[in-house]
Amino acid sequence: MVEGFTARARRMLERFTPRARRAVVLATEEARSRGHESIEPEHLLMGILRDGEGMAVKVLERLQVPETLRAEVERLLSEAPGSSTPSEPGFSPELKAVLQAALEARLQPNHVIGTENLLLGLLACEGSEANRVLHAAGVNVDAARSVISLFYNSMAAPITAENLRFIATSKWRVQR
Repeated sequence: MVEGFTARARRMLERFTPRARRAVVLATEEARSRGHESIEPEHLLMGILRDGEGMAVKVLERLQVPETLRAEVERLLSEAPGSSTPSEPGFSPELKAVLQAALEARLQPNHVIGTENLLLGLLACEGSEANRVLHAAGVNVDAARSVISLFYNSMAAPITAENLRFIATSKWRVQR
């Protein structure tokens, strides 16, 4: 799943959950299919959204991010110029900063990096279009961290009626 990446990138991706790795692979496919020379934070956000199953998506759903987020990211990617000569896209400096921020967003140094950490990395690195789009949709680092904490706590929380309601509405999309 990580073929085509440099040895350094493969070592970094080994610290990722399978879902987070998939988001990076989908981001790479987005950049490649559009003829973009580098993989940008916007590609990563689209990879997370295309996967649709990671904790980052659940956080966005819990924050009631509008459905227009995907359309806005699609618009951004469509407007970015493609290259006339096909080449293998590499990670942009902005994406490297996002991945570094994701690495630093782990709860403990030995934890793997999940899609929630990728989302926090996107939110931490201001200046990218992905960051701007997320903020415009009402997502900020504090809100995302709060929801992530709720998810983590619900995994270890005692079974109560309130916890079951939270888990059912947040994780399994059951309506109240």
